[in-house]
Amino acid sequence: MDTFYSILDEEESKQIWERIYTELHFQPSVRSGVLPFQLSEPYLVLDLACASEDQIDRLFAQVPEAFSQCLGEDNWIYALDWHHSYFRYDPRLPITEHSHWVEDERYMGGGYDAWFPDFYPDGDYYFFVQRDLKWGWLGHPWRREIWIFGDPLLDALSPTLEELGFPVKRV
Repeated sequence: MDTFYSILDEEESKQIWERIYTELHFQPSVRSGVLPFQLSEPYLVLDLACASEDQIDRLFAQVPEAFSQCLGEDNWIYALDWHHSYFRYDPRLPITEHSHWVEDERYMGGGYDAWFPDFYPDGDYYFFVQRDLKWGWLGHPWRREIWIFGDPLLDALSPTLEELGFPVKRV
């Protein structure tokens, strides 16, 4: 990758979303009693509604480094904005912008604006997941939660979470 991202083609987009629905048991819902995921890997849930702006900013500043520590032989992970834009993302490179114009004749105006997701789920589900779904960062917008799963990512983020006063009990 020449930049921190590349946009997924239609086939790869379909494949990763099928896996997210199947393997992570993703159930998007606005009902409070419905759990959005059923994860087999160890996980924890961060309630961002109870966090200060400083805690959130400091945590999010550490997220790319944590992703980078977990890459192993991979050099990218998926960054997904539910029902919008889907990317391969190299967390070792700085995110330089979120909005990207994509030339595509199938769209009125000759293209569309692809939005690279934030770590904070602002209005939609934002996911950052390892290609085999062994670990990831799942953002739930209405619940204002981050679901962090998989030992590699939990291990990488636990010191920061503890320092910032977030609960680190794994489920």
